[in-house]
Order: sequence, then C-alpha cells, then structure tokens
Amino acid sequence: MIGDSITSAVLQKALDGTWQRQRAIAGNIANHETPGYKALKVDFEGSLHREIQKLQNLSPVSSSADLEAIKHSEINVFADSSTSERTDGNNVNLDLENIEMAKVQIQYQYLTRSMTDMYSRLRYAISEGKK
Repeated sequence: MIGDSITSAVLQKALDGTWQRQRAIAGNIANHETPGYKALKVDFEGSLHREIQKLQNLSPVSSSADLEAIKHSEINVFADSSTSERTDGNNVNLDLENIEMAKVQIQYQYLTRSMTDMYSRLRYAISEGKK
C-alpha cells in the first residue's frame, strides 16, 4: 500500500504510545486526591527501540513482517507502586504530572507534524511537483 513504510509504522506506534501516556497522565491528575491511588506510567519506547534495532541488522528492503513487528510492539501501562508521595498512599505528584503533560503534548504535536510532512512529500512526489 502507498505510504506503508517503516517510517509511517514507527510514527504511528509513537503516536499510539504518546496518546496512551497522555491518557494515563490525565487519569493521574484526575486522581491526585484519591487515597491509595498509584500513578500510572506508560512505556513504549523500549519495545519500539528493540524492533527498530532488529531492522537495522536486516537488509535495507523491509517486508510486511517487519512492518507488523513494529505495529505490534508493546505499549506497557503499569501502576508505579515504588513511591508514595503522601501518608494516604497516593503517589501522584501534581507538579510533575503537569510538566509531563506539557511535554507529552509537545511530543504528540511533533509526531503529528512529522506524519503530515511525510504524507505531504509523498503527495508532492505522486503529483510530480504539481499542487
């Protein structure tokens, strides 16, 4: 399919992971006063990086199996029970969560812009430089 590439698969997975992280942070902020609540964390960069590393050791031609491996790399959501900010067992640090939310929003905007630019270049090439 047109536009089905390693780059688009990585961008899509990064968008999915960033979206999940945004949802987790929003939940953490909403529950910052809930006794016993443990902050949710999201990790997708590790598994995505491993899949990209595997591809670097292969030939330059990507296969549909390579694309599927990236598309199905794991997005791990887990409760961070290693710390406790307060005596009621809640470990949400509202200041850190707000900073992380701003960071994730910038990352998401960057990723959507990268995806848009990639498809704009593809459209330009297909139309042979004509708008």
